[in-house]
Amino acid sequence: MRKMKAGLYKVDKIEEALALLVSLEDTKQTYTFPVNDFTHEPIRGDVVEVWLDGDAWKTKYREEETGSVKSHALDFLKRMADKE
Repeated sequence: MRKMKAGLYKVDKIEEALALLVSLEDTKQTYTFPVNDFTHEPIRGDVVEVWLDGDAWKTKYREEETGSVKSHALDFLKRMADKE
């Protein structure tokens, strides 16, 4: 089993509690990632940065590379709720 690497990924598919991520690097490797571990509510087509922080994987939604209007709206609503 290959280990996930830090980098940029596109959310290819979401099924139940797992998202299928495809590397945007030349390798085009695929990995599954728990939906609950995302820092935003992911949808198909999102671009996320993934890195290892100690023992835990962290994610960051890359809004400048994500074309989905729904993703932008969900991210905005989450940021507003976090500020309250």
